[in-house]
Amino acid sequence: MEPTDYIQLLSRWGHIIPAVILVGGAIFMNTVLIPALGESEDASEVKDKVKRTWAKVIMVCAGIIIVSGFYNAYVAFKGDPKPSPIYHAAFTVKLVLVAVVFYISSLLSGRSEVAIEFQKKERRWGKINMIAAIAVVLCAGLMQVAPRVARNTSIPAAETAPSELPTTPNATPFANE
Repeated sequence: MEPTDYIQLLSRWGHIIPAVILVGGAIFMNTVLIPALGESEDASEVKDKVKRTWAKVIMVCAGIIIVSGFYNAYVAFKGDPKPSPIYHAAFTVKLVLVAVVFYISSLLSGRSEVAIEFQKKERRWGKINMIAAIAVVLCAGLMQVAPRVARNTSIPAAETAPSELPTTPNATPFANE
């Protein structure tokens, strides 16, 4: 393996691991933590402690995902073979969904007035965030299996369409019989 291969591998890991943490955290919060706490007396205090810690995790993971994502996109778009339109569509949808996940996650774990108001509908936004995070993973999977189109390759002569149709002699059907 070349040194650049190791860098690409580390960048991919640096992209996948924080994504797993964020997606797993969103699923855990919505399927386990929030339902388990319900409206108990301790719920508010526990949620505040979790949010303070989770906000730090979100910031670190988002930073790593952004840096590694730029590098991974650079590698994907500079080399051969060229990504297909399916890849580009999945990439675009993934970018939009990542922005949504980062935004909702920051508001669900934030302490600003806007975030506190947003958190009043925590269950709804948490579910939207969880679904968007899962959709990001699905888009990433689609990007991995999207067909690739080789760049700068000429089509072999046998596969090219002739510029003129071959001429056939003017013959009457069954004339030789």
